[in-house]
Order: sequence, then structure tokens, then C-alpha cells
Amino acid sequence: MAVGRCFCRSGISLPLKLTFLLLICMLTAAWANRVRVPERVSAVLGKNVTLGCRVEVSSNLSLTQSSWERRLPSGSITLAVFNPQFGTSVAPSYAKRLAFHSPSSHDATIMLADVGFADVGTYTCKVATFPLGNTQASTHIGIMVEPKVYVSAGSVPLLDGGNETVVATCTAERALPQAEVSWESNLFGRSQVHLQAEANGTTTTQVRYAWHPTRHAQGQSLTCVVRHPALQTEFRIPYQINVQFAPDVTVVGYDGDWFIGQENAQLQCRANANPTVHSYKWTRLDEELPGDVYVVNNTLVFSHPLRSNDSGVYRCEAGNGVGRRSRDTRIRVQEPPPTTILPATPLPALNDRGLATAPLSKGRAPFTSPTLASLPEGSLGAIVGGAVGGALFLVLLLVLGGTCYRRQQRTFRGDYYTKQYLGPADMQKEPHVDMLQPHELQEVYGSGDAGKGGRDAPKASTLQSDKDREEWGDGVINGRSRALREAARCPERHNHNHNHHGTPLRGPAPPCARISAMKHSAPYLPEDCYDNSPDGDYVSHVDGSVISRREWYV
Repeated sequence: MAVGRCFCRSGISLPLKLTFLLLICMLTAAWANRVRVPERVSAVLGKNVTLGCRVEVSSNLSLTQSSWERRLPSGSITLAVFNPQFGTSVAPSYAKRLAFHSPSSHDATIMLADVGFADVGTYTCKVATFPLGNTQASTHIGIMVEPKVYVSAGSVPLLDGGNETVVATCTAERALPQAEVSWESNLFGRSQVHLQAEANGTTTTQVRYAWHPTRHAQGQSLTCVVRHPALQTEFRIPYQINVQFAPDVTVVGYDGDWFIGQENAQLQCRANANPTVHSYKWTRLDEELPGDVYVVNNTLVFSHPLRSNDSGVYRCEAGNGVGRRSRDTRIRVQEPPPTTILPATPLPALNDRGLATAPLSKGRAPFTSPTLASLPEGSLGAIVGGAVGGALFLVLLLVLGGTCYRRQQRTFRGDYYTKQYLGPADMQKEPHVDMLQPHELQEVYGSGDAGKGGRDAPKASTLQSDKDREEWGDGVINGRSRALREAARCPERHNHNHNHHGTPLRGPAPPCARISAMKHSAPYLPEDCYDNSPDGDYVSHVDGSVISRREWYV
């Protein structure tokens, strides 16, 4: 009403007023009724593409129909139609390739399968509403061609130490748009890019990797990296380097410790090569190989025990398709070691009953000498038994020697009167001053009667001779020697005994104190001049002699 008053006051006629109101209503409806599509769609050659169409219709309008049309040089053609009342319809030429995704009053999206170069162009989504009529929006389909990516080896093999050579080539074939290709590597090579345009508008990209080959890079990898819009992620292809080189030869088996008589000696030739070694050859530089030394594959076998003339320089030569190389080894066969020491064998643990808690190992005892053959399985027990027997025999000899030594120590050699030990050297010297001389015996027995003194003189000589025999262990002292010794020590009792036997001595008998004064160097006289009985006076000694109880000492 306000708008009508305005128009009346302005002097505008009624038909013009009605026309103006209709235009305003149409503009308002147009803003409320919109069709939304992407401005451009990129389709991958040979794959499916989706053409989205979103319909926005106001509540006072109703959707009568939605459709897709394609603009061609000859004119526009309808591809598919959706009617809420009658359903969907697709042109026969697109019946197998085109379909609505989920048709509704708000969605007219379609999918086109197996897109080709002929599908490039402009597509329009149209919406018919009541009472406003048709509303539309257009999108353009572009084609991307996904590249075919592969890596190929160079035209010539990589040789160790050779000139710069193409290692490999990475190709992104027939890409639209052009693919981005590169190499990733730790080697110090360089890339060479080559582009080739195809007839269908695609481009083929080749990137070569050139490098100076060396055997140290054998087995390392290069990586070809390709980036393209048609690829969801970057494409990576690894390539392993293959460098050919002549054999690197090494000889194993000789440790510098070969001896005369050693058996099963071998020299093995090993080679690191690419390609693998196809032949090995063993030679001796200083002379020909002996007839009993033969070659098995890559091993030189000495079938005889080593001899001194096996010393020399041996050469192993290995060859492959690249070349041949050799290695020389000087062998020195030494004299065998003088002795061989067996390692100690641990004893089994014993429990409280003295029994072994674990059995002895039956393993073969290691023998370090290369000049002796391997020990048989059952020889370990014999060796241990022999060692134990030898140890017992040595202990027995030590016990016997100790027994003889102790018996010799217990044999007394010396002066029984002075209780002083005399060695064999001292026994050959002059008689000790403490020994009773013949003139001292005359003083003991008296010098009144020359005939008696002459008869007693031999007794002193006999006493000395018996004493010497006793010192050297020469039998048992006879009764006469014992009587003379008793007479020398206690003449009173001796005179008493002689009187008892009817042979009295002339002259006064000297007391025991006089004998003690004469024998001042032998102060070990018993009390009362050893009053002993005739039966238990003498005791046998360990060396066969007898001594008086008066002279027994500790």
C-alpha cells in the first residue's frame, strides 16, 4: 500500500506500476533459486570423473526438472534428465558411461566413466522451477594423462674404474601435463633431462643418471622420483647399481704356524668378484707342485704330512668375465714344538658322601701339537691313569727316601762319654782329649806292679778299639770292653768286681772324684758312679751297637 501511494503521488500510470512490481518479484525469486557447479573439473584419461550440481530452491518454488547439456560446435545436446515425477533418462550415446549419482530436488550430480580426449568440453546443469522457469550453471572438463613411469639400465655395463657411463634412465611417458622427474642418490653423478612431445598433446620426459663407476658402490641404490597432478602421491622407483669388477683374491688357511709332520694342511682361495669367478688356478713359483698336492675347486690340499721342502711361495689366480687377478702366499714349514702340554682336566664335584655329582665329560682332549695324530676316543682314561700312577710312584720314592734319612739321623756316631756327636771327618782325627789314654788307666789301676800294669795296658787299648768300633756301628761290644769302660768310670766298683772274681788290684784305688777331675770335659757322670745291675746295664742301639744305661741321654 505504501508503494502504491508512492507511485500514485509520483504520477506513474498503473500498467507501469504492475510491470515494475513483476520485475522486483522475479529478481527476488532469482536470488532464492540458484544452481552451484565447479568452475573446472580435471579428469584423468581412462578414469571416471564426477560433475557436481547443487540446486538451491526456495520454499515458494517447486522443482519440475533438472538436466545436463553439452555444448558442441554443432549445437547443444542433452545428456541426461531427472524429473521428480517420471525419474531419470540418459541419452543413448552415453547410456553406458553416464549416470546420476543421487538425484533429488536439491542434487543433480552425474558421473562420467572412461573419460577420453573426446570428452573435453563445456557441460551445463539446468534446473526448471515453477513458476520462475529455468536456471543453469556451466563447468569445463579438462583431461590429465597419468604418465607411465619405468626405470631402465644403461646401454653399456658399469665397469670399475671406467669412464662416465649412464647408470640408468627414468622415464615418465606420455604425461599431460608434463611430469616432474628427478633422481635421488648419494653418489657424485649428474642428471641429464630429455623431453619428447607426443602427437596427442602429451609429453614424454626422460632423465638419465651418469656416473664414474667404482666397485665400492656395488649394491647401492638410486631412486627415481616422479610427481604429477594425476598421481595421488609421488611415484618412487628404486634401482640397484650393478658394477662389474675383476676378482679381489684372498688366501686363507695359513696362520704362520705350520710344522713338519702336520696333517690335513689346506690353502683356500677366496675371491670377491662381479660377475662371479668361473675359474681358479693354483701354482708354485719356486718349483712345481708335488704330485700328492692336488686342487679341489678353489682349495689346495696337502695330502701328505708337511715336510720342510713344502716351504715356498704359492699363487692363487681367479678369473671372471672382467679379468683375472692373483694373490701370492709365502709358506714356511717350521720344526715341530719340543713339548706338548695337555690342558688341566677339571675334577667332578663331590657331595657329602664322597660321590661325584656330575659325570666326567667324554669329550676329546685337545692336542695342540700339529706333529701328533688326533687322540682316539678312549685314550683320555689311559692318559689320566698313567699320570696318577706316576704321581703315586713319585710319592712312594719320597717316602722311602725320607725313611732312610730319618734312620740315618737316628744312628749315633760320636763320643758316648762326652755325649758329643762326631762326623766321619772328625772320627779320622786324633783321639779326643777326653778319651782315657793308657797312662791314665795306669793311674786309675795303679803302677805298683809292672806286670799288672802291663796286663792292664792292653785293656785300655782294647777299650779305645771297642769305642772306635762302636762309633762306626761295628757290631756289639764284647764283655771285656764293657768291663774296661766300667773300670775307667768307677774303679772302686771295678776293684770290687775284680776282687769278687779273684783278681785284686795292687795299690790304693782312686776315688770317683779323681776320675771327674781327670775327665773335666765330660761332666755328665751319674750319682754314685752308676750303681747298676749286671743284667740291665747295657741297651742295644738302632745301628747294632750297645751302650750303657749310664750314658743314655735324650
